Amino acid sequence: MNKWKWLFIGLLAINLLFLLVIGSLALQPSKGNEPSIYAKGLKEDVSLGVIAKKKDLNVLINEYLQKEFNNQPLNYVVRLTDQVEVYGTVEAFGNDLDISMDFEPEVQKNGDLLLNQKSLAVGRLQLPVRTVLGYVNNNFSLPEWVRINPREESVYVALQEMEMKSDFRVKVKKFDLEKDDIQFTLISTK
Repeated sequence: MNKWKWLFIGLLAINLLFLLVIGSLALQPSKGNEPSIYAKGLKEDVSLGVIAKKKDLNVLINEYLQKEFNNQPLNYVVRLTDQVEVYGTVEAFGNDLDISMDFEPEVQKNGDLLLNQKSLAVGRLQLPVRTVLGYVNNNFSLPEWVRINPREESVYVALQEMEMKSDFRVKVKKFDLEKDDIQFTLISTK
């Protein structure tokens, strides 16, 4: 009986040693003490280049406007053709008046957009651009990152300041509507 007792204790010791070795190997980091690639990525700025077409941006811009500004008295849509076109209605004198504006986009060095007014009409009536832009600027709630400059007859779109639900900022690299060549970068702000 003594022999079986020692064999049992030996077999038990071998099993426990095997479990200890397997357990300690399983609890060790897979590659030494190197930090995780995920932890490294959080500390660095990340940017993603995006190439877009006018057709796709038309959908994205107007969905954004509909979600963000659907309770505004100024209802409008943006259409990218060879220029930036804005169509909408303004309530005046108890009637809805059709308004159309055409802008020539200009990419700024910091990645924002400057929209230079080319034409503006209420119905078929051509009106002074400064007057209408001043009216829109004074009477309608626009996001802080959209600045109307009636004197310069332009709209500055500060994309760097646009609040996004993610931690990214938009920087325009190229905005050539005639060639349908639109490029921008999404930059992580973490």
